[in-house]
Amino acid sequence: MTPRLTVNLGLRWEYWQAYRDKNNILVGFDPSNRSIVLGADLDTMYRTGASVPSVVAAYQALGLTFESWEAAHLPQNLVHSRHKNFGPRTGFAYRALGGKNAFVVRGGYSLSYFNMDQNSFVSNMNNNTPLTATFTYNQLDATQSPNGLPNYGLISAPTYIAGVNSSNVISLDQPRGITRGTAQISYFSPNLPDSRVHSWNLTLEKEIMQSTLARARYVGNHSSHLSQWNSYNQPTPDYIYYATTGQPKPTGAFANVALRPFDQQVLGTIQQYTNSGFGNVQSAAFEVEHRFSKGYAAQVSYVLTNALATPTFGTVAASNQFMPGAVPSGYDERDSSLYYQRDTGIPKHRLKWNWLIDLPIGKGKAIGHNAGNALDKFIGGWQLAGIGTLGTTYFTLPTGNWNLTGEPIHQYGYQYPIQNCTSGTCIPGYLWWNGYIPANQINSRDAQGRPNGYEGIPADYKPAVAPLIPWGSTTLPANAPANTNISQYWDTNNVWIPLKNGTTQIVGYNTGLHPWRNQFLPSVRQWNLDASAFKNIQFGERINFRFSADCFNVFNHPGNPNTVGGDGFLNTRNSGTAGRVVQLGLRLNW
Repeated sequence: MTPRLTVNLGLRWEYWQAYRDKNNILVGFDPSNRSIVLGADLDTMYRTGASVPSVVAAYQALGLTFESWEAAHLPQNLVHSRHKNFGPRTGFAYRALGGKNAFVVRGGYSLSYFNMDQNSFVSNMNNNTPLTATFTYNQLDATQSPNGLPNYGLISAPTYIAGVNSSNVISLDQPRGITRGTAQISYFSPNLPDSRVHSWNLTLEKEIMQSTLARARYVGNHSSHLSQWNSYNQPTPDYIYYATTGQPKPTGAFANVALRPFDQQVLGTIQQYTNSGFGNVQSAAFEVEHRFSKGYAAQVSYVLTNALATPTFGTVAASNQFMPGAVPSGYDERDSSLYYQRDTGIPKHRLKWNWLIDLPIGKGKAIGHNAGNALDKFIGGWQLAGIGTLGTTYFTLPTGNWNLTGEPIHQYGYQYPIQNCTSGTCIPGYLWWNGYIPANQINSRDAQGRPNGYEGIPADYKPAVAPLIPWGSTTLPANAPANTNISQYWDTNNVWIPLKNGTTQIVGYNTGLHPWRNQFLPSVRQWNLDASAFKNIQFGERINFRFSADCFNVFNHPGNPNTVGGDGFLNTRNSGTAGRVVQLGLRLNW
């Protein structure tokens, strides 16, 4: 637009047809009719071996219905194609001022789309009802033995010998284990949008000395329609059921479906692939780059990133998985309030560097400057290159114990080297934070004086969290009978719930909404360095050899694993990074 200003404008249109199958062996779900939707008729499924009549008949006998894609008002591949993926792009570069004070400002924006990967489609489609079933021959099973009693093999000679006459012993007319609740369906939303991301950036660049550039950059993005599962037919958890109803759990033929919120007749797990997730990333980078001159190039950058998102392919649970009123009833509100969290796979702090150096060896160089042509072909022309990173990591606070003791979380890091000897072998590590260690395992020893707990725990250690009934507790929980032997419940989160029929139910406490849900703390800083030494040997104008020695994790730095347990123990027996790997390469060009 001007000698100093360049502007780029673009518009991209992307179209992906929904996945298809050669024989339309596709399965979906119609929530309004509680019916399995088929992309091909049952005869086609039988003919292609995708299912067998006995499986369909067994489910139909329980009340499950099947309907065609036409009856469900869907396309035959069960998902509508997306035709409106328009992605605008714009960018600019502006050179401000002039001379030694000149600097460049760059910026841009884009909207991009991403298609669903085929693996997600295939892996979830082929486990659906009626495409899967179990067939067995087992004379130890009373339902399959000739006399209707178990363990028939103990009183009879084998009729079939594996590999001799067993090829037809399993009958496809008798599927096993089909009961109410075993029918499962993972289906794709008919109006599934493509994942998309809005990206924007702004960069300032200035030459600070000859061939050396300083750069400050801001990058942000907002992603939407990320892959998620809406699971809306899981049974109500035991504690929530007992605490809210005061009734014993149902028994009988419908026991496996009676506590499911959507269907209490025949269906088990139902989950819809929704593309309802989202994420936000804000990142700032500061960089110094020396472009290749005077025999070397180098680049060093620091990147600060805050990345939050709903977990990709994560499952959004129905509201019955939580205490009544504890979470929003609406799907989108529940998704954003419970599952939007820090992306622990992206470091918050990263230092990155790389370099390329001409070694000062060979003809005309500081070392071997008088070398002849033959010698120079072997000692001259060597270069070193490397790339390294230093980044932070996170660990997840545990949600298995429910007694927050009131003691603050203390993150000790490498302050206390300890050993975990509970397995009989002492494993080295560190007390990374004050998680829960049972009192009988703190600096404990067996009758022979050998350590059998956690050794090296400081005297002022107090856990920040504990089970509701910690080890050594002598106080009976509320509603527990007076003759309860409390020691058998040590290190559990059991509670006693009085039921309306006068009995008391013992169940593990779990409201589904732990106070430490989606909470992360800093873990081990990890760093790595890869390097290469290489050279080119020229023979005339037509032949060139290139030799390289590449070292991954060149310093063989083991690092510590990022995993920190609920006991606060950082296990250092294993390495956090792979060992050094060296590969030698020789390439001939002619």
